[in-house]
Amino acid sequence: MAVGMSTAFASFGRAANEPDKQTAGTKNLYVSNCARCHGSDGRGQTEQGRKYDVPDLVVEAKHASSSKLKRIITNGKEDMPAFGKKLTKNQINALASYVRKL
Repeated sequence: MAVGMSTAFASFGRAANEPDKQTAGTKNLYVSNCARCHGSDGRGQTEQGRKYDVPDLVVEAKHASSSKLKRIITNGKEDMPAFGKKLTKNQINALASYVRKL
């Protein structure tokens, strides 16, 4: 019985860590694709962010729907490039969710 319990707890621990791995992967995706302009904190206070007058994602993304964020990431907007051919649909969905939580 103890072996079954420890196996159950071990798999539970792995499952509990999965969101952490996903969040870390999405953060890396954000940093490598978005932070140059939007900043690692999403506030847009970078050289490129000021040059292109990018929105403060901490404020703006909270008021935008998930579908709007996905559309902007996929198709681009004004000076922001489109990422629809560079990123997968799952990556775009993860980024949209990530920026809403900044």
